[in-house]
Amino acid sequence: MSRPRTRMELLVARKRLELARQGRQLLEEKRDALLHEFYREVRTVYAAHEELDKAAGAARHALEEARVLLGSLVVSAAAGEAVGEIDVEVQTATVMGVAVPVLSSKDLVRTATARGRAPVASGPALEMAAEAFEHEISVAIRVAALEARARRLAREIRRTSSRVNALRARVIPELEAETRAIAFALEQRERDDRFRLKRVKAQRLPGSRRQGPQTSKADLARATQRGSRGRPRPMS
Repeated sequence: MSRPRTRMELLVARKRLELARQGRQLLEEKRDALLHEFYREVRTVYAAHEELDKAAGAARHALEEARVLLGSLVVSAAAGEAVGEIDVEVQTATVMGVAVPVLSSKDLVRTATARGRAPVASGPALEMAAEAFEHEISVAIRVAALEARARRLAREIRRTSSRVNALRARVIPELEAETRAIAFALEQRERDDRFRLKRVKAQRLPGSRRQGPQTSKADLARATQRGSRGRPRPMS
């Protein structure tokens, strides 16, 4: 459906074009800010992964020591008794206008008595292994929260970039073409109106081409009548 080519429509088209350009600029600024925050989160995730690798290595080392000192059967039995659930609280925070998850949990590193066995009976090697694995789980939960934040930011960056590309490649060029078409139609209409006005003025002026022939015919008719009156009639 074609839009009417009027002055009001031209003002509306220019306003839409201005809003589209402002929206693209704001989205580009938001994307840049999100990229800055995303790179910061990525560095934090890399650092947390290194900490997780160290915690996992320390836990495996403590487990091997416990197996050497106590035997695999004792360690396996203690591990079976340590099965339980971990309460993790999921909250929501806002980073640059983007809702990101925040995972929080209680301190997972417990004392020997809190694990339900006597330290004297289990031995320090087993308790150190349990403590190392509990610390590894705490770090793993923190890494999962950081990765979730980074993934949410990356998703929002892709969405914002898609909107910026749509405005730059499709919406703004269409609005520019529409504005130019309306402006051209109005200019062409003004030129036609000026041309018609000049023709009307030229036709109303005395001695114009259109009135000249009409005046000459009238004068010729009156001269013919006067000539016929003054001519002598033939005698019968």
